[in-house]
Order: sequence, then C-alpha cells, then structure tokens
Amino acid sequence: MKKISFLSLILVFGISSVTNLYSQENNEKKGNIKNIIEVEENPDKTTVNILGGKLEVNNYSDTVTAITLGRNKFEVIEEHNRGRLRMVRLPVTKFKGHFTGIDLGFNGYMASGFTTVLPPEGEFMDLHNSKSLSVGLNFLQYSIPFQRNKNTIGAVIGASWTFYNYRTDNNYIIELDDDGNTTGRPEENRTVTKNKLTTSYINFPFLFEFQIPTNKDNNRFFISAGPYAGFLVKGHTKVVYEDNGTKSKEKYKGDLNLNPFQYGVMVRMGYRWIKFFASYNFSTLYMDGKGPELYPYSIGFTLVNF
Repeated sequence: MKKISFLSLILVFGISSVTNLYSQENNEKKGNIKNIIEVEENPDKTTVNILGGKLEVNNYSDTVTAITLGRNKFEVIEEHNRGRLRMVRLPVTKFKGHFTGIDLGFNGYMASGFTTVLPPEGEFMDLHNSKSLSVGLNFLQYSIPFQRNKNTIGAVIGASWTFYNYRTDNNYIIELDDDGNTTGRPEENRTVTKNKLTTSYINFPFLFEFQIPTNKDNNRFFISAGPYAGFLVKGHTKVVYEDNGTKSKEKYKGDLNLNPFQYGVMVRMGYRWIKFFASYNFSTLYMDGKGPELYPYSIGFTLVNF
C-alpha cells in the first residue's frame, strides 16, 4: 500500500488537529454546537468534510483524488507520472424548481368575455403592444419535493418584483373625472408622442412543476403552472408632448384607481437556456367600477436564471 503524500498528510493532520481542538473546547464549554469539520478514515481513503465541501485522499495512489464543492467535483488524476485536473458536474439529488431570474415580456389585456376588443369606455387604453413591456425580477424561490426517491415533481413558492408598462401612444390623457373614475381626456392642443401607464407589483406564485430528465441529469425540460397573487407597489403615468417642435413631458403619480391587489394564473416552461412564461389576471387593472373592465396578461421569456 502506498503512503499518503507528505502534503496531503500535513493537510489532513492539520485539519484533524483543528477538529480535535474545536471538539475539546466544545466539551469544556459543554455546548451543543455541531463540529464544522469532520474527518473519516478507513483503510482505502481519508475524507475531510467541511462546510458543505469534501476532500478525499486516496491512501493507495498517493494523491488527493477529489475535492467537492457544492455540485462541482474536482478530480486529480495521476497517470504516467503526471497529474491532470478534471471537473465533474454532480447530478441533481434534490428537486429544484425554475423560477428565480429576470423575465422580459409583452403586456396586454382582455375585456370581459376573453375578447381583445375594448369596450367604448376603454378606448383610451388602446395599446401599442410591441412597446408595452414587463420586466420581472424573480428574486426568491423555495422548492418543495413531492417524491421520496426521485426529484422530478414538486412545487415552487416564489417572490418577484414586476414592472408593467402599458404604452398607448394616443391623444388621450389618463386622469380622473368628476366622479373619481379613471377615464381618458382627449388632448386637442398638443400632439402626444409618448403615453404610458406603469405599475409595479410584488407577486407571490405557488407553482406545481414537472421535470423530464434527458440524457444529462442537469438538463431537463420543465413545465410549471399555478396561481399567483400580488400587491401594488406604485403606479404612474408619463406623457410626452410635441408642440411646435418643442417637446415636454408630464408625470402623474397620484391615485389612478389601480387595483391594489392582483391575482391570476401563471405557466412557465423551458429547456436549458430557452425558457418561456405566460400569466393572466383574474383581477382587473382598475378597481371594480372605477375604470374600464380590463384583465391584464403577459407573455415572454426568461433572460437570466439565478
């Protein structure tokens, strides 16, 4: 049997010493703190576990054979009196959902009866669809596995901060009428070159996800769907005018009767770096009876995953 290399021996001995000192200190204090360093020895190899990482020393090949950090495993392979380093991506062992990241989508809305034809009182909200964008920062997710021996079915609870831009570009100014209802006032004296309504919500989805493994465990097709609810953060309008070659702009950040609470359903699917999403609100854009009855939706893709 070959001896452990001198460097590996020092490393293992040093870590073992630290472990022993740490354990003795804990015993003296009679504490219940778990050791952060653990050393396991057997005739074939010595393994050092520390803070989620692992170092393995093969007692027969006189070399450090593997260093594991998270799902990355670095293997030192000795052959023909020379060594080489190989990195191996470990397979998924626990269910992990697909939600966190940055979404980019296109906004729209439907009138009652799932029609895109706006009611007469909602004509001032006629959209410029290609410029009506949403940007979502999906900053939190918690994955819940549903299987004991597999990792392909589960649920995802998430949180996101999403900005919705509704670009109208027409000559109607969004404002409140004398009764306090949201309406559109025709602008007759100036030309409107840019007109939009912007809202932002903190959304909380609860999605059921199903994954289909491919020949590589790390690359899976997935599809998820479920309800979501959100709370209004803020909303405002922005209008850019052109009058005799001179541009001016106005912002209104007051009460627009925007619905303070939204809820609906969301669907997400993808494979590797190609990921799409769609959402539809069962709640209206404006509060009931305070504006046109419009149900927002968004369709887009994920730019970056965290």
